[in-house]
Amino acid sequence: MKKIIIMVMCFTIALAASLPVSAIELSPDAANIPSVYAEVRDGEIVYRNSPTAYSPDTFDAILTAYGLELTPEAAANVPASYARVVDGTIVFGEKPMAYTPEDYHRIFTAYGLVLSPEDATLIQGPVNYAKTVDGEVVLGKTSTAYSAMGLSQILAAYQLPMAPEEVVVVEEVECVDADGDGVCDDVDACPGTPKGVQVDERGCWVLDQNCLFDFDKAVVKPEFYSLLDGIVKVMNDNPTLTLELEGHADAIGTNRYNQGLSERRANAVKAYLVEKGMIDPTRITAIGYGEEKPIATNETADGRRLNRRVELKPIW
Repeated sequence: MKKIIIMVMCFTIALAASLPVSAIELSPDAANIPSVYAEVRDGEIVYRNSPTAYSPDTFDAILTAYGLELTPEAAANVPASYARVVDGTIVFGEKPMAYTPEDYHRIFTAYGLVLSPEDATLIQGPVNYAKTVDGEVVLGKTSTAYSAMGLSQILAAYQLPMAPEEVVVVEEVECVDADGDGVCDDVDACPGTPKGVQVDERGCWVLDQNCLFDFDKAVVKPEFYSLLDGIVKVMNDNPTLTLELEGHADAIGTNRYNQGLSERRANAVKAYLVEKGMIDPTRITAIGYGEEKPIATNETADGRRLNRRVELKPIW
């Protein structure tokens, strides 16, 4: 097996329009989304639907929530009523302003965004912001206070140029994978997994608790018995193998409760392997770690899902 080592070489591009671009979007996990613009409900962004003339400082906060930033150098290109630079510091206006699409475009480009003629066609109808004529973007000239929903449609058409980098393959080196799980030894966090088991990107044998259990429960769901039957087969194929079942939880709830839940879930897996799989109980140890050993952030839904797991640690 081989792995590729990638070296990144940077070079200067004269025209930003020639760079690859990526779409911007507002994440539900974004910090400090102005409440006059949107709120997060059940993990989804809900935009305000009334036309609003935002003050420039609020408008900057909205764009900051998208991960954008206005530099003092770029601030020279925005309307004077939007921002000015005083002693090297940007001072934003505080009076609500409804700009023309031309001026909104000046603001967006100052934050580093680009609008292609192809993407401009996406917003010429719903919000009367721009249109494409003979392959050129033509922006509106009427001052307009857009709703947050309309503004989000406009921003969705803009793109952010990617960093001017060229990826070059410079060498190939051998990947040593002693346990044959497809993860090279130098990055394998769980060496010695039995051959044929499915591992995660860390090389660890993991059962996703979101599959095995209902929320806040420690009873294995019948539709996933076949998953545990696969573990029984591995143990029968490797009679000298013993397992340590490690239960883990996310950080929602108290430490004490999560500790107990992780123990109950690890023991539920053990009970199945012993009672239905007929595995000698001395070959299996169940232990709970609660929320002590996260493998991802607990600040996002995806991270918490990864932390809710039962890991199988083989002992030979």
